[in-house]
Amino acid sequence: MEFTQTEFRLLGLLVQSAERIITREALLEQLWDDVSFVDDNTLTVNVSRVRRKLEELGAGATIVTKRGRGYLLEPKDAAGE
Repeated sequence: MEFTQTEFRLLGLLVQSAERIITREALLEQLWDDVSFVDDNTLTVNVSRVRRKLEELGAGATIVTKRGRGYLLEPKDAAGE
């Protein structure tokens, strides 16, 4: 499975903060140099791609959206799967 550079960095940030929420703003700032030129939807698309790739790999964790707060990586068992 291949990840783009941005997808790989996103996954790395989520792994570093496993089971803790990372705000969308923090992810945007850490993934892109100039967030003023990045569409908010860009992060959503990248999260969706990483989520799908993790599922295809049968990874033991999933990216969970915490509405209005951000994202976190948690074990599938904890995510109710």
